[in-house]
Amino acid sequence: MHLSEHEILIGEYKHAAYKPCYWTEQSLRTGGRRQCYKHNFGITSHQCIQSTSFRGCNIACSFCWRDVEGRQHSFRNLDAPKEIATELISSQTDLISRHLPFALQNHENMVKVTHALAKEPKAISVAEISSKAEISRMRVKDALNDLKNADVVKESPKGRFSLREDLRGSTSTTSTTTIDFSRSMIEKLVASREDIIKVHLEAANPKHVAISYDGEPTMYTRLGELIQEFRKKNISTFLVTNGTFPERIVELKESGNLPTQLYVTLAAPDKASYFRVCSSVRPFFPVHEDHWLRLNSTLQLLSTLQCRTVIRITSVRGVNMIDPEGYREIVRKANPDFLEVKGFSISGNAPRISERLGATSVGYKEHALMKMALRYAPDHEEMIDFARKISDDFKIFPLISESQVNRQVLMGVSWRGPVEIDFPEEI
Repeated sequence: MHLSEHEILIGEYKHAAYKPCYWTEQSLRTGGRRQCYKHNFGITSHQCIQSTSFRGCNIACSFCWRDVEGRQHSFRNLDAPKEIATELISSQTDLISRHLPFALQNHENMVKVTHALAKEPKAISVAEISSKAEISRMRVKDALNDLKNADVVKESPKGRFSLREDLRGSTSTTSTTTIDFSRSMIEKLVASREDIIKVHLEAANPKHVAISYDGEPTMYTRLGELIQEFRKKNISTFLVTNGTFPERIVELKESGNLPTQLYVTLAAPDKASYFRVCSSVRPFFPVHEDHWLRLNSTLQLLSTLQCRTVIRITSVRGVNMIDPEGYREIVRKANPDFLEVKGFSISGNAPRISERLGATSVGYKEHALMKMALRYAPDHEEMIDFARKISDDFKIFPLISESQVNRQVLMGVSWRGPVEIDFPEEI
């Protein structure tokens, strides 16, 4: 049971949605040891709900990982905020309770796979591991993914696997090849059964909601009430917007219902680039003058808001990783708390970027699209270099943190205090 494969449409009218993210599942499977970049702010991934209040969107960014081509854009009516909040929490609680047996079985499978590899002097295939460990190939692959993430197992270019060199003991009958040794290795380097159970119990009591999963959340006209519902439950909120509805941000400000942290996506350093980056050729949903003006109106609001604010630059190699001085000037004028430079990620429908930019006529789901998409994904070194150029070697916007696995760089703009959220005060 993979949590991140489950999308649940929320409410009667289905404009809200929920989907556990990769990092929620990773935290659950590793007893909380693997966390996403939001952990910098004190957010635990297994207690985070990934959601959206509105699946429709008014633009179609070329780098979007969602189905911009097939998504619904209008809904017959709107569901009440209280109903959305209640159903989001119950959906997560139900899914995670059903995930615990799988996570515990996967833990045992990691022990068996490690035990099988410990007795081998050379790398072996998934089929060989399956035979020696006496578990299915599918479960072997699941276990291997977690073992690779924890740097316990290495994979050769030919798709064969072995324990990390310093973990591989003698191939003779010694303590290093016993099942108990493998179990202790997993508990030390990956997770313990006790920790896996503990984080699943904690996850039944969510502490955070990311309103960002799909569409444009600010198109939900009752967004402030939804944030208020979460606040009543002592749940923090991160809201991600494309910035084209400044009037909604004003409403949140005036009603006292701003999120704990507001992210505004800045996809380009100038209007011409913005038109190209945020307009998908298929279908042709062009951004226009009004979108750019509205985005800039939202950016002008940031320094006036009584909540944490972030400008997020979703960086796409060869597309919008240009003119760092232009980005710098926009950020300085907006004066948010933080600046985040985040790399384009090839997940979901994001491999369609070549098609969306009009760079290819290859049809959807063709294998060639994935290969073409790779050229748009910057590596971590490129992300650091781009962030460094924007921040003038981190002299203007000091470096706070970087995450190689997330390809994310966080800098301070006006923020100078502790990064971790003071939840009683700030939610």
